Amino acid sequence: MSTQDPRRASAATPPLTALPQVQDLPLSDRGYDRSRVEEAFDAFRRHATALQAQLRVLQAAPRGAAAEPGGHAVRMDALHLIRAAAEFADTIERDAQEAAVKQITRAEQEIRERQVTSQQQEADIHRIRQETERQRVEIVNAARNEAREILTTANRDSSQSLREAESSGARLLEQSRHQSTELTNAARAEVEQTLEWARAQADVIVQRARMGAEQLLAAAGHGKGAVNEAIDAIVRAAEETVQAARRPARPEPVTPPAPVPAPSLSQTPAAEKRPPAAPERTAGPSEPRRDDSDEQSSEGEDSPAS
Repeated sequence: MSTQDPRRASAATPPLTALPQVQDLPLSDRGYDRSRVEEAFDAFRRHATALQAQLRVLQAAPRGAAAEPGGHAVRMDALHLIRAAAEFADTIERDAQEAAVKQITRAEQEIRERQVTSQQQEADIHRIRQETERQRVEIVNAARNEAREILTTANRDSSQSLREAESSGARLLEQSRHQSTELTNAARAEVEQTLEWARAQADVIVQRARMGAEQLLAAAGHGKGAVNEAIDAIVRAAEETVQAARRPARPEPVTPPAPVPAPSLSQTPAAEKRPPAAPERTAGPSEPRRDDSDEQSSEGEDSPAS
């Protein structure tokens, strides 16, 4: 193996890449920045590769004294350099492949993790959707049942209220019918009682007027004293009738006045020809006009007989 000039070997050696330092890596809330750490590792790998290349060059350099290289030595050095370059290229390629494999593996791992995370999120979303749907169905069913119960209760209450109102209306109608019947019967009885009392009073008044007219006609030919006695008897009978009419209860029929005794025959005949005085009229409830008419009718009936 031929020797090689150390100066030529050092000149052909590529410069070394600066080593990364921890102080140069920026810090964040969760630690070092991931991209800067990856760049530092790449720089370290390049530095190691450059050291390996320099080591190959130094190994290929001669160990003895400097001598003039020959053609065979130059060819051997060239072969060694080519071999070292090939090995260096293989090392770089292998490192690149390893780095690519690592990056691909890391990317696949991240993708798998993200897929697992997304699947978990989808599962959580699906579970939440199912739970929400179940709760919605339960709420809708509960609301529907509650609305049905409220409607049933309202219908039942309205039916009960309607029945109660109908029964109350029927009771009120029946009660009003009974009351109207009672009032009608009471009014009818009162009217009949009043009519009966009025008829009795009318009969009494007619009878009294007839008797008074008879007494007046009978006393007309016996003088002034007999006429005055007849007038007093008629007045007393009228007063008794008025007092009986003012009582609240049904009045009893008034007894006719006692007949006036006929005057003696010793009275003068001039007094017999004197016309009878008109009886005094007392204020009664509903008698005066009927008394006058009855007296007139009775006088008209008795005048032919006298």
